[in-house]
Amino acid sequence: MTNDELQSQTISFLRFPLIVGVVLIHSHITKIGSLDLTVSGIFPAYTYVSYLFSEIFARIAVPVFFFISGFLFFYNTVGFTRDIYIHKLRKRASSLLIPYVFWNIFVIIILCLVHAYLPELTSGKRAPITEYSISDFLWCFWNTDMVNLPLSADSAPYPINYPLWFIRDLIVVILFSPLIYTLLRKTHLYGVVCLGVLWMFNWWFDVVGLSITAVFFFAAGAYFSIHKKNFVKLLQPLLPVAAIIYLLLAGVALVFSTADWEIYIRRLSILFGGILVISLSAWFIGKGERHTNAFLADSSFFIYAYHVLPLAFIFKIFFRVLRTETDGVLLALYFICPVITIGVGLGVYYLMRRFLPKITRVVTGGR
Repeated sequence: MTNDELQSQTISFLRFPLIVGVVLIHSHITKIGSLDLTVSGIFPAYTYVSYLFSEIFARIAVPVFFFISGFLFFYNTVGFTRDIYIHKLRKRASSLLIPYVFWNIFVIIILCLVHAYLPELTSGKRAPITEYSISDFLWCFWNTDMVNLPLSADSAPYPINYPLWFIRDLIVVILFSPLIYTLLRKTHLYGVVCLGVLWMFNWWFDVVGLSITAVFFFAAGAYFSIHKKNFVKLLQPLLPVAAIIYLLLAGVALVFSTADWEIYIRRLSILFGGILVISLSAWFIGKGERHTNAFLADSSFFIYAYHVLPLAFIFKIFFRVLRTETDGVLLALYFICPVITIGVGLGVYYLMRRFLPKITRVVTGGR
C-alpha cells in the first residue's frame, strides 16, 4: 500500500467512528425537566463517565472533520484560480448547501408535528414552533438565538438542526478559502501555528458562522494539501508520544473538570487526540488489521444529519417509561440511547438507499 492509498483509506475509515463521537457529544444530557443531572455527588458515575466520553474523547471528532475537509478541499489542486474556486463552490452547493437546507427543513417539520400531537416530548424551554413568524423560521437556518420568543431560555447560536453548525461554518470558511490559500502559500506552517494560538486562547471575532475552530482546523488540513504533504506519513511516527500525552491530558481534564483553566487542557487534548486517532487508524490499516466498511462510511452523513431529534426523543421515552432517577439507569441510558439511535439510522439509511437511491444521494450530498 502506498502512502497516498494509506492516507485515503484512513480518511474513509475515520468517517463512521467520528460520527459516533458526534452522537456521543449530543448524548450528554445535563437536564431533564427540573432534574439537573450535573449536580455534584448526586449521579457520580453518570457525571464522570458521560463527561469523559462526551466532553473529552468525543470532542476530537468535529475538529478532525474540519481538518479532513480542509485537506480534501485543496487536494490535487494546482494553483487556486477564479475558475477553480467557482468550480469548487458549485460542487459544495450540492454536497453541503442542499443537504443543509433539507435537514433543517426536516427538523422544522418534525418539531411542528411533535408540538401538535406529542407536546409532552418537547422541552418547554422555547415557545411552540407553530408560533414562529416568517423571520423566526428564516433564522432557524442560521442562528436560533435570533428567534424573538419570550420562552427562549438558553443560548443556542446554531441552526435548528444544531449539529449542522459544522456544515454552516464549513460553508462560510469555504467562501473565504481564497484568503486561506493565500495565507498558507505565503506563511506556510507559521500561518497555521498563528491560527492555532488564536484557537487555543479563543482570541477571535464573535461572529456566528465564522468560528475559529472551523478556520484553524480547516487551514491545518489545507496546509498539507497546498504544500503536497502526506499528513498520515508525517503524523504516524508520533503515535506513541501522542498516546501518552493524550491520556495524561484526558486524565487532568477529567479530574479538574470544574477548574477555569481546564478548557485549555481540553483544547490541548483535542490536538493530541486528533494526532492519536489519525495515526492509530493508519497504523491498524497499514497492518491489515482494520478495513473500511463501505456501508458504514457511506451512512455517516445520514447518521450525522438525522440523529439529534431521535436521540432526544428516545432518551425522554426511556426516562418516562422507567420512571427512575438512579445513577445506574442514567449511565445505562447514556450508552443505550446512542446505540439505538445509530442502529435505527443505519436501518433507515439502508432502506432509503435501496428503494430511494436518487433522493438519498441528494439529501446526503452525493455521498
